Amino acid sequence: MNKNTKDKDIENQETEINLEDGDSISEEIVFEDETTEPEEVKSDEAIIKDLEDQVLRAKAEVQNVRRIAAQEVTKARLFGVETLAKEFLSVGDNLERAVISCEDSEEINVIKEGLELTLKSLESSLSSAGIKAIEFNDKSFDPERHEAISVIEDDTLEQNTIIDVVQKGYTIMDRILRPAKVVVSKKSQKNN
Repeated sequence: MNKNTKDKDIENQETEINLEDGDSISEEIVFEDETTEPEEVKSDEAIIKDLEDQVLRAKAEVQNVRRIAAQEVTKARLFGVETLAKEFLSVGDNLERAVISCEDSEEINVIKEGLELTLKSLESSLSSAGIKAIEFNDKSFDPERHEAISVIEDDTLEQNTIIDVVQKGYTIMDRILRPAKVVVSKKSQKNN
């Protein structure tokens, strides 16, 4: 028997009141408890709204966790090979030095061509992995992309102009993998 049925039974119940003279009066007792039912409905609706809000927040949290996890996987994939890539760069540097040392002798043109092909293959592999050499378009020193290993006084050039590149720098997905080692100019102190 539920609560609503009990309430109706109480409302419709007839009681007899015995008086002194033996007469009986029949009286119907009605309980008007209308506030209980709407409050229950309101509280049920509030609970439902609260639960719906919790479900919505849980769904948003799951979406955020998935998005963050995907970003972390992407970062790990892109930058996880960084140490290996740095090792390949030193191999490329050695190949470049070998090609330069072969320029003086004509008898070793075959070796030089083989080294050049190997170097091109390495550069192509690095490029396909998102690793690119730092370009020197404007020849001005940028401490974010270059490492000055030597400074030469030269009044004919602007201050901090790159004179020579000792070792190439590389980026991986627009992030510096290794800065370029360069020689830069400075004005002589006599002219200051």
